[in-house]
Amino acid sequence: MIRKSGYLILSASVYNIFESILLGYKYYIIFSIILFFVFASDILIFNLTTARLVRNIEVDISAENEKARKFSPKEFTIAFLNKNNSPTSFHYYVYSSDTFKMAGDFEGFLSLKPFERVVKKFIVTPNTIGRYRLGPVSVYTEDGMRLAVERAEVSRMVDLKVAPALSEIMAARSERISNMLYYTGIHYNKKAGQGYDFLTLREYVPGDEIRYVAWSMLGKIRGDDIYVKQMEEERIMDVLFLIDYGNGMNQGHDGKRMFDSIMADVIKTSYKIRKNQDGVGYLIWSSEVNVYIPPERTAAPIENLQKVISDLRPSGSFSLATSIDFLRRKIKKTTMMFIISSFEYDEDPASVRDLIGSYKAMFFIVNPYEFVITGDENRTLRTTLFHKQNSIMQKKREIMRRFGFRTEVVGTRDAYRKLVSSYLYAKMTNMGE
Repeated sequence: MIRKSGYLILSASVYNIFESILLGYKYYIIFSIILFFVFASDILIFNLTTARLVRNIEVDISAENEKARKFSPKEFTIAFLNKNNSPTSFHYYVYSSDTFKMAGDFEGFLSLKPFERVVKKFIVTPNTIGRYRLGPVSVYTEDGMRLAVERAEVSRMVDLKVAPALSEIMAARSERISNMLYYTGIHYNKKAGQGYDFLTLREYVPGDEIRYVAWSMLGKIRGDDIYVKQMEEERIMDVLFLIDYGNGMNQGHDGKRMFDSIMADVIKTSYKIRKNQDGVGYLIWSSEVNVYIPPERTAAPIENLQKVISDLRPSGSFSLATSIDFLRRKIKKTTMMFIISSFEYDEDPASVRDLIGSYKAMFFIVNPYEFVITGDENRTLRTTLFHKQNSIMQKKREIMRRFGFRTEVVGTRDAYRKLVSSYLYAKMTNMGE
């Protein structure tokens, strides 16, 4: 393929030839013809020899498996095979996502002998969860005058599935077995029932079981009064996270993506909920993504979530109405919904309220400003943008609160804290009834 500079030089040479003929410059005609011949022959020889050789280079990119963990280096191997009868020199480069940190021989220059095979290795360190493509390998060469270039993509693409970081998961698991009293045994939902813990006393009515009569209180108030014990029945609450996975959640930059940060906080909150022996489930939703994990009182949904999100990227549009309509057919009315979204869509809050109806829900609005690239730009401008974005988020929050929903604006620093505190609030106020 001829470069733009090659076309420009050839065009200039032809122009000089015609100009010399019109003006009668005999020696300049000869000089222009020689230059045109040199440039044209260089391009022609390149396309007939070197360019053809590059197309006959075989490249294979491979790894032990196509699964990785966030922040964990993963080794890849590139094998180059020269299938030509003559030596071949070329440059190569591995295409990758902007969320990968690359190290090693992922780019370089090679000169291979006939039928020679060379193996190179490089390291990929993912910074964000999800499914990403690594490759293909681009092989290219150019002529000596740099008037033409030949480029070929000569390998397969690897779909790398990136799961949450072990540091995040292990931190959550270690907290589950720690002795942090603030999160231990929080079962504030008290209901009179067939439990084992004493709740209160009430007067005896016909039909009450004799075994619950408080004989020690017999006749102490009016002389003939009988009281029965009411026991506390421990209430289990299921929490379902409805997570927006539309394009609006794909904001951010390398190492700081909205969906990645939110999913890490959701996983940590899920372990807190499981530690309190409540159930947890998930709905990851957009026009192109629909993953439902039913609530269970085991660790299985959390482990399943980690596998699912390693194979997903936010895409499509998010509709709260359609996602709620889907959930109404799947969950019980006692299930607590945590709805997490950037809410970058036009949807009438009144219709959402009517759709949710008697179901219980809390809203978490993700502030996109916390995921912008920070730098040395004008501080006054950044401060103005921050206050404007914060004002927009607070208005959204107040609108949802006016319709009777507990709503919080969350970001990178406080999402986990607000998720946990909202769960505790739901427990203490019997929202899981």
